Amino acid sequence: MEQRLETIVNDISTAVGQLLQKMDASKDAVSIIRRTTLQAGIHDYVRFFYYNGQVHCFADDAGSDRPDVKYEGTNVPLGKEDLAELLPLLREKLEVLYLSYDDKPILEYYFTVDAKFRIDEKFYKMTALETSSEAKKTALRKAIDTYLTKKIYEGQYPTQELETTFLAKHLISPILYPEIDVPAVIAIYEKIKTLNKHKKEKLAQHQHAITYALRRWAEDTFLPVHYDVHKKDWGLPEFTRKETHTQNVSEQLLDLLIYTGVTIIRHEPNYSRPTGVGFIEKAKELGSTKAAQVLKTGSGTFSATDIQYKDTDVTCTANDVFATIDINFKNENEAAYGKALDFICNLLEKDFPQSYEIKCKSKAKNFLPVKGLGKTATHKFFANALQYPALFPQLEKYVQLAIRHEYEWYNDAEAELCARPGTYAVFGLTLSDIRYYPLLQQYLDKIDDEHQSVQNHFLVQFVQQHGVNAGTIPLIVDVLRCAQDIKPIKELKALDTVENIAILKQYIQSLELEQYEIDHIAWFIWKGKKKL
Repeated sequence: MEQRLETIVNDISTAVGQLLQKMDASKDAVSIIRRTTLQAGIHDYVRFFYYNGQVHCFADDAGSDRPDVKYEGTNVPLGKEDLAELLPLLREKLEVLYLSYDDKPILEYYFTVDAKFRIDEKFYKMTALETSSEAKKTALRKAIDTYLTKKIYEGQYPTQELETTFLAKHLISPILYPEIDVPAVIAIYEKIKTLNKHKKEKLAQHQHAITYALRRWAEDTFLPVHYDVHKKDWGLPEFTRKETHTQNVSEQLLDLLIYTGVTIIRHEPNYSRPTGVGFIEKAKELGSTKAAQVLKTGSGTFSATDIQYKDTDVTCTANDVFATIDINFKNENEAAYGKALDFICNLLEKDFPQSYEIKCKSKAKNFLPVKGLGKTATHKFFANALQYPALFPQLEKYVQLAIRHEYEWYNDAEAELCARPGTYAVFGLTLSDIRYYPLLQQYLDKIDDEHQSVQNHFLVQFVQQHGVNAGTIPLIVDVLRCAQDIKPIKELKALDTVENIAILKQYIQSLELEQYEIDHIAWFIWKGKKKL
């Protein structure tokens, strides 16, 4: 190799070495990894930019232009054609530098160095080093085996969320385990959930750690082997099947991709559903017959009796992958709607996706008398069921199940018509009977009022139907607190009596609201607080 290229290699490796020294000095890595035996190191990535002898080094890939280390090297000529000769020697130097940290926990068991060169006013990006430490991998695999034996296989107690965070990604790392034992990995994930099932909040943390690890494996490790990946500045990455793709895909890895998709669908917010469904569709595209079946009938999480019901009155089927509940009425009667409600409630009790749509096929086409509600099949189903007062207790049970989770939606209503699960049933119940005021108040506590506005239209119908009085004023205030982007409601002028104002004032004071909240309520009544 020419002396000038050796000079460049030495300058870059010296600069990267200075960055690693700085990183090592800035953190007490020993104390950090002492929290769990499942962490081998801290940093797994650095990058550098080289131009005319200057080397700028960065400790992360965030895209910042402010380097963590600046190194002034020797300005020697460098052409594009030199990179092919320069990179192997640079890789060798950086490898030696990385392995010199084998006895220090500041660096992870795997390590990447990205490079960017500026040559003749053009930029060239590439990976300068991708490597791993056999010593750290061996030690980490041993720690994982010990942890699995003591805490998982023989475990009887809840585990730590931090440990799940590391374990979940280690088990599907091709660097640690070139041959992933997919059935064993899935069994471990499920055992972790079982051990932590008694505390809902903790279970959600473990589930999120597992889901995140699976998604990263799918998008960063597995799918790029078979697809060209285009990551946009916003939105989901796009995957295009590689034209040269001919290899057979491991059935076990396809099963893991399906498991990833189902996990996202079942446990992540509704906006992640397209990602989960997309993973299952790609598994089908890559040859999985199981994926085709999952897309047709569901994930297999639910029993046949949970997702299918049929008798002379009604046929009910559900698919948790697409979050659809199909209900076909053969007879329009109270019994048929009662059976359908039982079917839906059973699904929600068994953790059916919390955002869904009901595809209702019926001759009856009722809708609530609330302007501004979308005339969807889901809306029609509940409006039909509300025609039978004997079903009100079942509808109340449904609402209680439907409002347990925040940031969920009926999938067949969008934009200004969007409504969270439970909306149509609780609106209908409250309009029908004063006994359901407390249920509506529970519902209002869960409204995402930045994205939902149908409660505005409900309030107008509510006031027209029930009036303004001592019994309705508290609920009117509760709805107004969630109202957005509506004009003052003319029906609320009925508040302008001495008696009603006193009730309004007393209730607002009992809520101990901030001043801006009081102003918000007053605007919808009088276009401002002056009248108040």
